[in-house]
Amino acid sequence: MPDKKLVVIGGGAAGFFCAVNAARMNPELQVTIVEKSSKLLSKVKVSGGGRCNVTHACFEIGEMVKKYPRGGNFVRKTFHRFFTTDTIQWFKERGVELKAEPDGRMFPVTDSSQTIID
Repeated sequence: MPDKKLVVIGGGAAGFFCAVNAARMNPELQVTIVEKSSKLLSKVKVSGGGRCNVTHACFEIGEMVKKYPRGGNFVRKTFHRFFTTDTIQWFKERGVELKAEPDGRMFPVTDSSQTIID
């Protein structure tokens, strides 16, 4: 069997999410992340004031789509494939519990972005 390799360009949140899921779904796949800066996940580290605002506690696709006046059809289709509940479950499966703030922002219960990075 030929070696299977995937190179993910970008060591930010989306790049890591892609790489982690690709490796999980394809255990034989060799995944490499390439990042131009010297620090991976640097924006994750500082997001949400260092607490990492992971998602928003909106559980109705129609309500979330209203937040995207352009591209609503695209995000609606995307949200039907992976939505807030999926995000929460994805982190829970990795031992990261999330909490919702009164304004709907969701953070790790530790209030530390390092929890997400680790």
